Amino acid sequence: MRQSAVRLAKAYTPMIKFVGGKHQIVKHEGAAKGHPCATDGLKPGSQGCVPAGEFLSKLKPFEVVNYRGSSSQPQKAASGKSTGAGDKNSSRYVFQNRPLKDNEVGSIFELPTRFRVKPISDIEAEAINGGGAV
Repeated sequence: MRQSAVRLAKAYTPMIKFVGGKHQIVKHEGAAKGHPCATDGLKPGSQGCVPAGEFLSKLKPFEVVNYRGSSSQPQKAASGKSTGAGDKNSSRYVFQNRPLKDNEVGSIFELPTRFRVKPISDIEAEAINGGGAV
């Protein structure tokens, strides 16, 4: 019994083996280069490069305009209860009818096609109605 314990007493050797030697460290240049797929060697921060914030601001399909609060508060009656709580005509907000500006639409149906919900195809409808089993 002692012989088997001595025979098994050795340093742990991991079973995973890495193929090849150590990888060399690749040194990159400090200067920014143009992307290989960029046209005319366009570099970040150059004159032709548009900042991300400006680019994303032009992608907004519409502008969200908050309602402006009305200056008149609900009036209190002689009993001390607010009359504006149950009145459907009074509101905390006043809608201002105005003409649409650039990048504004009157309905979600006037949005460009890339912002619309895609219709469900017949194959998708069958998969949904069938419980997902194909």
